[in-house]
Amino acid sequence: MTQTMTILASLAPVFLVMALGYSAGKTREFDAHNTGSLNTLVMDFALPAALFTAMAQASRSAMTNQAQLALVLLASMLIAYCVTYLVQSRWFGGDRRESALIALTASGPNVGSAGLPIVSALFSQSASISVAVAVAVAAIVVTPLSLLILESAGGKGANTVTVMKKALLKPIVIAPVLGLLCSLTGLPIPPLLDSTLTLVGQGASGTALLLTGLVLSAQPVKLSANVGLTVAVKNVIQPLLTALLALPLLDGAEARVAVMLMAVPSGAFGVLFAVHYGVASAQIGTMLIASTLLSTVTLTAAILLSASWSWI
Repeated sequence: MTQTMTILASLAPVFLVMALGYSAGKTREFDAHNTGSLNTLVMDFALPAALFTAMAQASRSAMTNQAQLALVLLASMLIAYCVTYLVQSRWFGGDRRESALIALTASGPNVGSAGLPIVSALFSQSASISVAVAVAVAAIVVTPLSLLILESAGGKGANTVTVMKKALLKPIVIAPVLGLLCSLTGLPIPPLLDSTLTLVGQGASGTALLLTGLVLSAQPVKLSANVGLTVAVKNVIQPLLTALLALPLLDGAEARVAVMLMAVPSGAFGVLFAVHYGVASAQIGTMLIASTLLSTVTLTAAILLSASWSWI
């Protein structure tokens, strides 16, 4: 019974808030097709503030202890990304831009929105550092890789340096990097700045989940074998791959955190970038919806199966 309550306490609020956003989009209380302002609030203000404070407030020893976790998450994301991209471009014959966005959807978990409340409910509040690390890994490596392919395939003539600079100067990338530097150097945050950023970041998780629901409500549904394969990579194969990588390198609790972070459903970046770059693909939206729905089962399974790792 205790374990059931833990699962409900960690998962129910996440999906209820997303359902609220989905309902608001379907009933047109919010314009689900024009979420730019809300996305800016989350990606440029609330979430960067939350990630900065989570990392900057951590001790140097706590942060250096995250190095192996970062390596595991990086390997898991890159393997899922590269395999999916090759399958999409060579097997299904997709163009480079659509293949890149599908690969991003298959490899990029929604850690900034769903990962933070789930990890905080299952583990101590200090585990939020791991969420910041996961977001930083995705923001510094996987997202710029996708942007590089999108820009280079779009015929805009942007060179690699310009594309990388554009990607790496986003607040979602800069904030965790600055927080990491503050933690490693022991540089204290002025109390006024700390309290201000903490206040700004308090609404990050809820607003991001609401935004995810809104984005989902505007997506067309087009089921196919391609969608099923990609969702299987994200919801099943990536968590299993993370477990295989994590168990030899991390202790039981850290390995469990890593798996939870990779077991959360796909992030909405693939859909948002598709809209921004004019990539028409019903498959990406369907993958996001299917991954979110299936995660009610796969996240529960991940919580139950990983519960026995505490002895490792």
